[in-house]
Amino acid sequence: MTKLCGYDLNGWWDRAARNWVIRPDGEEKEVPSAIVEGGIFGVVVKTAAKSDNGLVGGAQAAISPHGLGEGWGTIGVSENRLRVSDLLAGNPSVEYLTAALKGMSSLAGFGVASLDDHADTSELIQERLLSALRKTKISTSLLVWRSVLATLFAIEVGTISEGQTVGVISHVADGITVQRLRIRRERSHGDTVLAPERKSVGKLIKSNWGYLGLAQRAKEALVAASSSDRTDHLNWARANGRLALGLTAENEVVRQSNGDWEVLRPPASLDFARNPTLPDLCADISGCDIVLLETLSEGPVRAAFHSAVAKNTGRDVHILVAGAVAEGALYAARRLSRRDPIYFDFLPQISTIVQRRDAVESFDLVDSEETLPAGEVYRSPNPARLAIQAGQDRFSIFLRKETAEYPRKAEVNIGVRVDQTVPVELWVEQSPASGRAKILVHSQKLGHHFQVDWDGATELDQNWDELLEGFQKPAPTIPGRLVLACGIDAWNDSPRGDGLFTLLQNNVDRAVVDWAALANRLSARPGGRYAISSDGAIPPEVDATSVSRLDRLVDRALDEVRRGLKEGGVGTQSLRFLTWQFRRCPAEVSSWLIEAWDREVRGHPIFTQGPHWKLAYQGLGRVAGNQNFELQAIHKLLGKKIDTWKWQKETATMAFLLSRSDTAPKLLTRTDVDRVAKRVLREFEENLRSTYTRFQYAPMLLVGLLRWRIVEPFALVEGQDPLADALVRAVEKTIADLGHRDRVRPLAKYGRILQQVLEELRGEGSNPELLLDIYGGADRGDADE
Repeated sequence: MTKLCGYDLNGWWDRAARNWVIRPDGEEKEVPSAIVEGGIFGVVVKTAAKSDNGLVGGAQAAISPHGLGEGWGTIGVSENRLRVSDLLAGNPSVEYLTAALKGMSSLAGFGVASLDDHADTSELIQERLLSALRKTKISTSLLVWRSVLATLFAIEVGTISEGQTVGVISHVADGITVQRLRIRRERSHGDTVLAPERKSVGKLIKSNWGYLGLAQRAKEALVAASSSDRTDHLNWARANGRLALGLTAENEVVRQSNGDWEVLRPPASLDFARNPTLPDLCADISGCDIVLLETLSEGPVRAAFHSAVAKNTGRDVHILVAGAVAEGALYAARRLSRRDPIYFDFLPQISTIVQRRDAVESFDLVDSEETLPAGEVYRSPNPARLAIQAGQDRFSIFLRKETAEYPRKAEVNIGVRVDQTVPVELWVEQSPASGRAKILVHSQKLGHHFQVDWDGATELDQNWDELLEGFQKPAPTIPGRLVLACGIDAWNDSPRGDGLFTLLQNNVDRAVVDWAALANRLSARPGGRYAISSDGAIPPEVDATSVSRLDRLVDRALDEVRRGLKEGGVGTQSLRFLTWQFRRCPAEVSSWLIEAWDREVRGHPIFTQGPHWKLAYQGLGRVAGNQNFELQAIHKLLGKKIDTWKWQKETATMAFLLSRSDTAPKLLTRTDVDRVAKRVLREFEENLRSTYTRFQYAPMLLVGLLRWRIVEPFALVEGQDPLADALVRAVEKTIADLGHRDRVRPLAKYGRILQQVLEELRGEGSNPELLLDIYGGADRGDADE
């Protein structure tokens, strides 16, 4: 025999229906159905027994003196007795729930327990009921909504047919619940069965018709009937439950706190001359083919309640027997044992927030159209795809539950700081009426699963739409690339000296070229424009002859440098001439300069003095014309200890590369970004309380670094990236330091620029030419002499 049990643990009239009885000789006999009473207004009592923590529930607890008041001595203290209705309404102990269930039945192969069908039935009570069923030694257990169990009972007795929409009105503690279920025919083992389909949470309508209201009326009736001035001893009188549920309440002997006895003579029934009110229910059951009423009450209470419901629905209401839910739970257990469909349920929607390239949007993790067979696990078919930003060791997830008023923010600590953006997937796993959904995060790259704790998340004080609106901000700004423009002024003669036209003409055929004069003119910036732009462009007004002369001199300069690399003795001015042509400079020069860096310590034939090395570094920053040279330069710069960088060499070169190139920022990893930022922070700190003569490349390097947002659009933004927060603090300290009266000149040079740097760190840059302004604010721009 497979033992089956259906539980209706409700606290008002607890019952279990099972398919076996125990005969007087102790043998078990299988029967279609046997009701086991758990007691009216059921309780759990604490005794001195050693087993089950001394907890006893069911009929035995109902007749026990434990917790009945001071008149019963030590065992009568109130802590020894707890109402099941209070247990279910609060934060229940699994041990107490187990005692309540065991008090009716245990050791079944398959067991089903009822749940009130409204939003206040928490996932926590679901989880604890399931735990209690396991502790009751139910091998396979399931929770099912009262509305569904009542409908299953009606299906079994032939009241309902296929395709109908059933309205179910259930009597509950605070009033009534209203639910609408559709009846489906489902295949099962070569046959078919009818199964309810639930598409929404039942609606709770509060009313004094609820069991709590009836209990209060019963208590008032007993107080009126009592001959004692005290009322505490009436709390546990059996007449309370019997009157509230419409059963005959007989005379009862009750014990008072002083040990005296009172013979309580309760009224025959409650007075329904003043009936509790119910709202109009017509709209709630509109379109239903049949309306079922499920109540635990009997006698006059049942009749009055039925009449009130019928009146407020305006139609016939089919009232079920008082044990319908327990019987329905037994039918559900039988289906569970046969793997027949029991019912189909929707899952409350759970949503998160995902960031797209151009917008933030709500992402639903549950298919709202799908209903799931009872007991089956649902998994989001399409997970939300999120990302952990580089530099973070934790990230936040925003969640909304359909059953919760406000969304929550959960923080997931991954335990390690990632050096690049790591994609993660977020999905939900849940079974109907089986407690909290598992909200899971998986990162294939990290090889970890994380579970998000809804209860441990922070509840927010705004609704979902307001939260989404708050995220609808444009992507953080990306500082514009620095392009140093060219102009004709540098080519023309001026009162200060010959222009580039004249210098080219005078030097193109000279035996000894004046490389210094040519380099000085190329590095000059009359009117804020160079002779050649940083992208290597020549002004359109320059004639072909002059361009040809320039090219011939470039060839001669290359020959001289080649000779110098072999023999030495040629100086650096021919190299200066080449590097001040920016990206127009032949690629060969980039190779020479990168190779030179490796010889800085042991000596170089051209860069023979310390100041020459500014040219070796800054020159490469000017002329690196392709991604290959940029990658080599970045690799070598980051191969050095950040603490040993020199502001005019490594800092300047990295600033040039990141600020002037579209490709260089893309070559950085998050680890690289962190290291460069460390250098920025050091230079800002070292310049505090100074004259700021060594500061010009630090702001340029910082803003150039922000151009890494080309790779990670939401990186290095204050409030979202800890590194950005540190950079903001450094800039703010510098601004405050510049306010000192001894630093008027550097304040004029850098004050406005640094305020705009703060805007960029906040992702709200307002000056697309910020890098150009930083460059122009420096005393000499690229000062490599």
